[in-house]
Amino acid sequence: MLGWILGEGLRCAGIEALMEGFSRQLVAAGVPVARAMISLRVLTATVIARSYIWQPVDGLTRATFDWAERDLGLYERSPFKVVHATGEWLELTLDETPDDAFGIVPELKAGGITHYVALPLAFTNGTVNVMSLATAREGGFSMEDLALVRSVLPAFTAAVELRALDAGIRDVLEIYVGREPAKRILSGTVHRGEVNRISSAIMFVDMRDFTRRTQTMHAEETAELLNRYYDCVVPHVEANAGSVLKFIGDGILAIFPDGEAGASGAAASALAAARGALGALPTFCADGRTPFEIGIALHHGSAAFGNVGSGERLDFTVVGRDVNLTDRIGRLNKTLGIPLLMSGDFAGVLDEPARSLGHHAVKSFDQSIEVFEPARPRPGHPGEGAAT
Repeated sequence: MLGWILGEGLRCAGIEALMEGFSRQLVAAGVPVARAMISLRVLTATVIARSYIWQPVDGLTRATFDWAERDLGLYERSPFKVVHATGEWLELTLDETPDDAFGIVPELKAGGITHYVALPLAFTNGTVNVMSLATAREGGFSMEDLALVRSVLPAFTAAVELRALDAGIRDVLEIYVGREPAKRILSGTVHRGEVNRISSAIMFVDMRDFTRRTQTMHAEETAELLNRYYDCVVPHVEANAGSVLKFIGDGILAIFPDGEAGASGAAASALAAARGALGALPTFCADGRTPFEIGIALHHGSAAFGNVGSGERLDFTVVGRDVNLTDRIGRLNKTLGIPLLMSGDFAGVLDEPARSLGHHAVKSFDQSIEVFEPARPRPGHPGEGAAT
């Protein structure tokens, strides 16, 4: 088994393949595994731990312990809490274990499990994760079975840590810079000035009167308002193939790169995201919560996409005239009292009609800019251009 772990196991593309391969190796070595599971702490915005569960018939399945579930007491009733605290193996002989000893005990008994072992996977950074093995064999695991597991556990732990490190770096990068920038950074785009010119729809969103709305709020209330506002906008960006590049206070900068459908496809995706956010706005202002309004600017153009910064401190972003123009158009939302505005370049590639709102002067641009709104308004809100 050590040969498999240090050879094929280390070459597995991910934790799933490693876990399934290792479990089958145990069974092939005569260890009567009916259920194997590893639970790994992760660094993501919504998930505390991911679990990978293998069973001989069902194969591999995944589960998560979500941040939203942290107060439900699930972890408090788990054998994993004991292993995390002690760093020691925990064995349960099921016919001698009360149902209320741990939350999982009734489920194990119902599945015919006779013996359950939870064991620590101690990573080199001090993190303790957990693996569990369960058998339905009468009499449970033998001493020889457990001795074999103990002999290969350090090598398996090292292999899991390598795969978990890869996944963790990717997760953290995606949280803070977005999926596409994370992919480019991990592929080696990490040097200052290393940029590519991209053609895309560009979206800038801001909250109307953010400073006024928050001047009497506590910091925690301001954070709650911002999170609610981001929840109103970001899911629609991501659902329409967009990437959020920046949260700039109450501003959101996103791009929708031209794909196979070209500029018209990017524009359609950006407009769908904008309409989705505006359509969701009433929901996020309901139930007595502090209301807010948003303004959205859409433009299509080119930008330098990549690394800017100084020394060892870089930012992966988009920069250029077209990004600045999108921001300036966004400032007209409040002036014109219209929540969704588009540039002429955006309207020109959009496969649906748009209504001109005339030319307007914008800061730092010598010539006035013609802005548009969708010709199809949102039902019940003539002229707002926020159709859903």
